[in-house]
Amino acid sequence: MLTSNDAGRGRRIVLKYYLYRAVGGPGFIAPIYVLYLLSHDLSYAAIGAIGSIQGAVVIASEIPTGYVGDRIGRRDSLLVAQVLFTCSTLGMLLSSGFPAFAASFALLSFAMTFVSGSADAWLYDVLEEYLDEDRYTHVRGRGGAVGQWVTAATMIAGGLLYVVDPVYPFVALLASRVVTFGVVRSLPKTPRYADDRSADDRTPDGDATSEDDRLTVLDSLPVVRRKLTEPPLRSFVAYMALFFGLTLPAGVYVQPITVDALRSSLGSVLASVGVPEAASLGVLYASFTAVSAIASDRASDVESALGVRTALLAVPALTAAVMVLPALVPVLAFPMFFVHRASRSVLRPITGQYLNDRVESVGRATVLSSVSMVYSLARIPTTVASGVVADWYSPLAAVAALGGTFLVAGLGLFAWRPPVEKGTADEVGAPDGAPSD
Repeated sequence: MLTSNDAGRGRRIVLKYYLYRAVGGPGFIAPIYVLYLLSHDLSYAAIGAIGSIQGAVVIASEIPTGYVGDRIGRRDSLLVAQVLFTCSTLGMLLSSGFPAFAASFALLSFAMTFVSGSADAWLYDVLEEYLDEDRYTHVRGRGGAVGQWVTAATMIAGGLLYVVDPVYPFVALLASRVVTFGVVRSLPKTPRYADDRSADDRTPDGDATSEDDRLTVLDSLPVVRRKLTEPPLRSFVAYMALFFGLTLPAGVYVQPITVDALRSSLGSVLASVGVPEAASLGVLYASFTAVSAIASDRASDVESALGVRTALLAVPALTAAVMVLPALVPVLAFPMFFVHRASRSVLRPITGQYLNDRVESVGRATVLSSVSMVYSLARIPTTVASGVVADWYSPLAAVAALGGTFLVAGLGLFAWRPPVEKGTADEVGAPDGAPSD
């Protein structure tokens, strides 16, 4: 049974988690990194090749780094990620050609795989130990909102810094990586990995978790196979992989579509007042992120109001439908991207709660990383196919094709093999009255 001391410590840990989310995802280079690469004489083909290398790194690394997170501890896995993030940013600052940039961005993706499973596994474990794991959607959603508000502000700052000097956004990012390392270092280890824990850090029955309880490399693959190929996660992972695989590639076309729209509608106005393109892109990306922050913060409300099953039907269907509309009415491109970003921010905490509830603490980071790998695999063919459509027709047509495909295939899969069966506890929303932080 949780004590008042546990609850107090849990609330302090949640506040530290919010601080980690605030400093852990700076957006200084997000709106300008393509411009930066082009300024170093990289072609669009070379930039596309870097993206492909990053995808291959993610696919190859997700399960091994998830296993590392389960083996050395989730907090320590996040520390490794911060070291790699710092090295990657330093590499971007010092790079001048394709090989060096490719290596730096590949290292960035490798670092992200240390976070993808371990961060959510760490949060679920500490909530389970000190507060209530049912609050995962609420805490994860609010943490995402905090991070995205800060990301929005740093996107604007990054665009302005780029106008002063193209290297300044990368210098700011490097400084923020160092700060984030210190914040992560202050996070507690989960009880399973705290070798020096006191009586307050022990498991509820008073026993320390032994080293023998940790996942071995021989145990990890059967755990992943069983979890992902059997109910209740089999159809859930397939459906969400289809959604993310068909909607995430649309983000590639944000810049060309919105830049064209800005130039055709506001180009003369921006030029007359002397607003540089990089600065306007920073504000645009920040506005997308601000909407995502609001959506992430309300994820638990959506889950409570609709239930997991209905949310997994309504939010993806709405997103896919909105992706189709700009091909018919181009002016709807701007609201389409807002909905596109917001839907992902709503679904991430909800799907994270569902996954964590069905995965044991032993092996949790490995399984969650494996799910991320499945999502990445699903993106490869859709990214290539949408690129062909964009070359043949237009970026708007590519986005519409992605949305239309999900409306047919995704909703068909939902009807055939529902990701959450009717009558399960997850069909209804979370209990009302969840306390705020």
